[in-house]
Amino acid sequence: MVIVLNGGERRKYPDYFDRLFRLRYRVFVQQRGWSLPAANDREIDQYDDNDAVYFLDLDEDANILGTVRMTPTTKSSLLADYFPHLVENGQSPRSGHVYEATRYIVLPSQKTKGALRLAKGRLLTVLLEWCLDKRLSHLQTVIDAGTLSSFVEITPQTTPLGLPHPYGGGRGTPGGGECMAFRWPITLQVLDDIRTYAGLAGSLPQPDEFHRPDLGPPPGVPLH
Repeated sequence: MVIVLNGGERRKYPDYFDRLFRLRYRVFVQQRGWSLPAANDREIDQYDDNDAVYFLDLDEDANILGTVRMTPTTKSSLLADYFPHLVENGQSPRSGHVYEATRYIVLPSQKTKGALRLAKGRLLTVLLEWCLDKRLSHLQTVIDAGTLSSFVEITPQTTPLGLPHPYGGGRGTPGGGECMAFRWPITLQVLDDIRTYAGLAGSLPQPDEFHRPDLGPPPGVPLH
């Protein structure tokens, strides 16, 4: 099940956010060695505000199988604030019709190619449905340059905003690596590309049906 939560709901659903921020700490700080704001084993930064939107793919035990954060670029943009040099095609990294995807994690329970495609597809399908519902024109993100081909495989509509540039990396990239930015147009074609990539068939609920205001606490989530 994919749920959509707003940043302003952190007090309403503290268990979900606690699990999310702990997962981000484990993946980005402990495993990847990124230098990020963290406290009490939770990774939270300045973009985790009331305007942020969180997509969580949960299994029946409320384990997070995938997640991504979306922020309005007019106010909260990693690309505009820290990596504006990645945009080399003259487009503005800020727009009222463009949201930015960050903190993307996909952790399928089964470590197979098919399971990974399905996990990506579940999360990104709901993300695109939400973007279509909000009448956005594009979503954008900053990625490790080496992962570009994986996004092109999902949809050929993946459009780089410029060439790769070096950045200071974590333990996995001693001395740094290369990053770049790209955009996806928010279209039915991209949505269809995602579904085809993941092998998803049949109709899916509309975005509003994924945001369940009566979620309550996830089962079996310890708070410590």
